[in-house]
Amino acid sequence: MKKLALALLFTSSLVAQPVVKQVNDRRTNGSFSQLSITMELPNIKSKEVAASRVLVSNAVDDSGRSLIDSQAGEPQLQPNSRALYSDDPGPVSISVDLKNPARKSKSLKSVSGQIELFMPSKDPNSVAEIAKFTSFSGKTLSHKAFKANNVEIALVSEAQLAAERKRLGDAKAKELKDSGYDDETLKSVLSSYTDYLLKFDEGDVVLRVKDDGKHIQDIAYVDGKGEVKRASVNDRDGYTVLSTWGEKPEADWKLRVNMKTAKNIVRVPFSLTNVPLP
Repeated sequence: MKKLALALLFTSSLVAQPVVKQVNDRRTNGSFSQLSITMELPNIKSKEVAASRVLVSNAVDDSGRSLIDSQAGEPQLQPNSRALYSDDPGPVSISVDLKNPARKSKSLKSVSGQIELFMPSKDPNSVAEIAKFTSFSGKTLSHKAFKANNVEIALVSEAQLAAERKRLGDAKAKELKDSGYDDETLKSVLSSYTDYLLKFDEGDVVLRVKDDGKHIQDIAYVDGKGEVKRASVNDRDGYTVLSTWGEKPEADWKLRVNMKTAKNIVRVPFSLTNVPLP
């Protein structure tokens, strides 16, 4: 732990303090009321940052009002779409949302905290890519980055799902029978139970994932032309399901798994003072 802390301190010491690029202040009583600050880190290229978040420890306007929303949960790392879809070498920008300042406030007295950057290039075990992954249906995927991060991913086949449906259906039938259901009622209830049991949409990819250390940041596809295809990731019935809204992964696609490690999470402390409000 001490070595990790020193490494993070060393890394962040090389990063210049962020520059405020924009302040959006919506001082209304509506649902869109908020203060948003966009900051730029001059010596970190946007394409090197896959995701980021801002952890604010202090935010006060010139009236002394705290702008931290105590009801909000801890922010999650948000993907940097600019890095995904652009080769722009410009500096990375990060935004943070706060509560509205007092109506008479003219400036932010102080805002401080920590910027967290997910930078996969810092660790060779950050990314696992499985080429032609659909050919591994029914098998556990193998990659050195999975092993390094204690992550296990298996690609579940339709045959495996069918066997699991049967097992669950048989167990349910026994439960109903033991509860005294007559044959006709048992058949009706069992039919309702099994109609949607482990049924997924066409094109969905079903995985079994073990990630006790919460290393996985995101999972995506890479098509034959090298284009990243974002997938929605949902947990359902004990499985992890990847959906691409009807688009079925093709035989030459890769599965890309980005993972957080001690080496690729860079933390940058920041402190802003006397920031003018628009």
